[in-house]
Amino acid sequence: DPAANGGYTSVDPAPPTDDSSQTTASLRQTLLDTTRPLFARYRAMFALRNRGDEESVLALAQGLDDESALFRHEIAFVFGQMQHPASVPALTKALANEQEQAMVRHECAEALGSIATPAVLETLEEFSTDSEQVVRESCIVALDMYRHEQSGEFQYATIPDAN
Repeated sequence: DPAANGGYTSVDPAPPTDDSSQTTASLRQTLLDTTRPLFARYRAMFALRNRGDEESVLALAQGLDDESALFRHEIAFVFGQMQHPASVPALTKALANEQEQAMVRHECAEALGSIATPAVLETLEEFSTDSEQVVRESCIVALDMYRHEQSGEFQYATIPDAN
């Protein structure tokens, strides 16, 4: 049920924490506590996503510093779902980090493309020539997503001519 899932239609790896009395700060603490079970951390992640406010975005952004690349990838995916402009600085920082895992950088690029604010255009263009193929191609797709979001057209995925 999308309504019970913050309006998101994805099948998440864990249901969001359902205790509405938890503060954003307590959810943030659970999210970032690497001694907690991953399931509990993911529940906090999806609860923060479902809140959708700037405070929740900033809490989620701290998850991009987690030791697990898989966890960082999931944070970037959630940011793509949220499409909240407050996530742009954290996504941009992770995309620009050449020491970051390519799959995380790829997801950051796609999230930036879905946010589609003017602030992301320059970043996506810059990294569309990245030395890492998956990052480069993700930025090209994200630029296409950006243009799609700006145009209102039906199709968003066009493949540029290789010539």
